[in-house]
Amino acid sequence: MVAQETMDVGLPSKMRMYQDGLDLVIVRRWFGVGTIVLTAFAAVWAGFLVFWYRHAPADPTSTAFWFPLLHVGAGVFISYAALAGWVNTTLVRVGQGRLSVKTAPLPFFRNWSLEAATLKQLYAKARQRSNGEGGSSTNYDLHAITNDGRNLKLVSGLDSSEQAVFLEQRIERQLGIQNVPVQGQIP
Repeated sequence: MVAQETMDVGLPSKMRMYQDGLDLVIVRRWFGVGTIVLTAFAAVWAGFLVFWYRHAPADPTSTAFWFPLLHVGAGVFISYAALAGWVNTTLVRVGQGRLSVKTAPLPFFRNWSLEAATLKQLYAKARQRSNGEGGSSTNYDLHAITNDGRNLKLVSGLDSSEQAVFLEQRIERQLGIQNVPVQGQIP
């Protein structure tokens, strides 16, 4: 069987790449159209809750007072996610025998720091999400398979397959990992 060579994906939008000494650094900005939509939704959600509590009985023993508390919790999460979309970046650093993935300035997902020697393969994967109206949207994730067989989701919520494949290609090249097809990966 002859190995097929694949063409490198160019630098996708919302990403930048640079060398920091011997380390390769790739930065992905979160902000996009989805951030604006989520911000508008968070504002409407918060507005509804303000309206509710302005007109609800002030009596803490009232059901009308306690009922929307789950909605308040959801509103806090939605607002936090919207704010993260405006300010956050994902920073991928590869070098000196390590791969690290960090989300900043607001903590949102798990941060990773892995010894390169523990990584067997990286691959990009598509993930379908239902929008609740019969349609769906697709996000992309970067996964790693470790030498002990664990599957780790390193970066999630990427906007395009190009972003996921770009990360896969650049990290594998920097760490000297031979690209091998993985079941379920983006072709």
